[in-house]
Amino acid sequence: MIKPYAKILKKNWKIIIMTTFLTVLSSLFMVFAGFSLSFFFTAYEQQGDKIKALGLTFLIELMIWLTAMGMYHLSLIAKCTAKKLIRHDIRVYVSNKINSMSYLEQQAKDCGNLVSWLTNDVEQIYSQAFEPVFFGTEALSSFIFSLAALFILSPYIGITAIILLGIVSVLPHLVGKRLAKAGAQRSSAMERSIEQYKDTVMGSSVFLLSNLRSQFAKRIAAASKEAEHKDCVFNKTNTGIQTMIRTFSLVGQIILLFLSFLTAAVGVCVPGAVLSVANLSGSFFNGVGDFTQAVTQVKASKSLWDKFIQKDIGLDERKTVKDLKNIRMSCISFSYGESPILENVNYKFDENGKYAIIGQSGSGKSTLIKILLGLLTNYSGHVFYDELEQKEISLNSLYDEISYVDQQVYLFQDTLRYNITLGQVYSDAEIERILQKCCLTELAASLPQGIDTIITENGKNLSGGQRQRIALARSLIRSVKWIILDESTSALDKETAAQIESNLLKQDDLGVIFITHHLREETKSQLSDLYTIGT
Repeated sequence: MIKPYAKILKKNWKIIIMTTFLTVLSSLFMVFAGFSLSFFFTAYEQQGDKIKALGLTFLIELMIWLTAMGMYHLSLIAKCTAKKLIRHDIRVYVSNKINSMSYLEQQAKDCGNLVSWLTNDVEQIYSQAFEPVFFGTEALSSFIFSLAALFILSPYIGITAIILLGIVSVLPHLVGKRLAKAGAQRSSAMERSIEQYKDTVMGSSVFLLSNLRSQFAKRIAAASKEAEHKDCVFNKTNTGIQTMIRTFSLVGQIILLFLSFLTAAVGVCVPGAVLSVANLSGSFFNGVGDFTQAVTQVKASKSLWDKFIQKDIGLDERKTVKDLKNIRMSCISFSYGESPILENVNYKFDENGKYAIIGQSGSGKSTLIKILLGLLTNYSGHVFYDELEQKEISLNSLYDEISYVDQQVYLFQDTLRYNITLGQVYSDAEIERILQKCCLTELAASLPQGIDTIITENGKNLSGGQRQRIALARSLIRSVKWIILDESTSALDKETAAQIESNLLKQDDLGVIFITHHLREETKSQLSDLYTIGT
């Protein structure tokens, strides 16, 4: 069994057992209700007042069927609860997979792919791996109870049903691989379509301002066509399998019904059994078909799990960076393909120092910082944090010591408070102190709910300068030893940028590294050192 599949089943064992119990009980009631239809023949054939006997039987039958439907309704409610809990756990598992990916792995994936994992793939995994557990249980119990009832009516009918069951049980082995392949292709197509939808929607203004609005619909249509084609292939494959199973089930029902007439004709069973067999054979073969389909789908779901399987990395035994004082680069070189961008870089940042790395666009400034942060690992040379080499340390501990403010600011669609604290608990006094340091006090005061005002998607309701100041506040509130700013004041007006940079440079217990291609003279005069790259 696939490990995460077994883990999620184990975690939700209580609701699964309760749902299974109600499902089995519901199947038992439904089968008994079908079996009880023979009571009408018994009432009709008995001596005395047949009208009264039939009327009483009608009331009994009505109560039996209403009870069966009530149990069926309870089983459906339990399935809805199980679906909610299990889909949540699948999504958490998939999110952990995304979270465990390296920087380079995440960069290689379009965010549309990852969103598809959390939406389409979660739904497909549930519908192919977990939902069949419930309808498979219902199907299994239905055909077991139906088989028992058929044996009670006539051993000949029961034996025939077992023979037919043996034939239909081989069907999953014949069609399972085809369904798995179609499911994997559908998943990939859905990923690509969501990526294209996102890309097109985000670039809608490009088409608008180029007077090419028709291209928006064309790109959406092209992505939709491929996705729907693969979905249709999967559905056709699935439908073909179901049709094959249902056809065999129909033939089986006709065989059992014929046999029931035959046994009644020779006096082996009562004539009333014919009506019960007609109902029970439907329950039996539908149960066989549904159980076969469930087994096929669970097996086919393996291809969906494969891309989310996480490696067991065990305990992180790497060394921990703590109270980081010095950062040293030794003989650092890096290339993008055949194009070298950094060659033999040697430099040291000392405790609480104030530095700037300057150079033209494309000179390698951001690349160098990504190497320092452990985001790019395919470099030559060495990076030391105090006396610890980068490959020896836990990067998680490094990020407790260093904060990075990217030039491409991302804000969450959440409150201003969340975008600064990232869900961590800080006092209002601490937040106010950071707001003042980053010149955000007036902005917070102007918002309808203050710092608890919702920021729209990626800060669309804010200016570029406001977004940069929020990103800076997000870094400073963590009380790190070092802060790296990658063109992080470029969208600010000169006066505000100078004030913020001055605040940082005056902080004696903080190491600061500015990355810029344009350094203000007033900032330059307060630096410990200046490193020019690409010269």
